[in-house]
Amino acid sequence: MDNLSDLTAVRVPDDEVDLYNVTESGWYAVDDEDKAVIGPFESLDECDQAIGDRNSLMAPQISPISRAHIT
Repeated sequence: MDNLSDLTAVRVPDDEVDLYNVTESGWYAVDDEDKAVIGPFESLDECDQAIGDRNSLMAPQISPISRAHIT
């Protein structure tokens, strides 16, 4: 089951700051409800990297399964 919401990089210009409820213009990662989740970033590359990093940190960790030790 995927618990991660899809994030999209969006450039928020000065005249749309209020629409995204942020304090400054820049690149932001927004969710499917257009809510800014992380940012601002100077470039699209920085924003994309942050989205990838966040997804890696939020992904469920899988533990290796080992066989029971029988004596």
